[in-house]
Amino acid sequence: MKRKIIVNNKEYAMPRMDVDTYMEYLELSEKIDGKPRYTRMDTEAMLLFIVKAYGDQFTVEELKDKDTGIDAAGIVLEFQFIDVGVAEEMEKRMEKMEKNFQSGK
Repeated sequence: MKRKIIVNNKEYAMPRMDVDTYMEYLELSEKIDGKPRYTRMDTEAMLLFIVKAYGDQFTVEELKDKDTGIDAAGIVLEFQFIDVGVAEEMEKRMEKMEKNFQSGK
């Protein structure tokens, strides 16, 4: 996320948003407008599932690390790409079944 703001005639760039900061934003956002995008609990569940999906090769803390982990947008995208990966695999299998059906196998 490349956000910038000008305050007192000086431009400031928003640093890379880590997951804990994003979850704090979600919590505040829910209180303010009452219409959650993803809740803090949703984000924590996504983190746990991403770790599980990768076979526990890393921890949630490693995934959230401010310097070496994935940022907030990356967490949401990685979670959503799990669904994309399943859909792609289904498409491949359907194409194979269709070819087999057409050839009489």
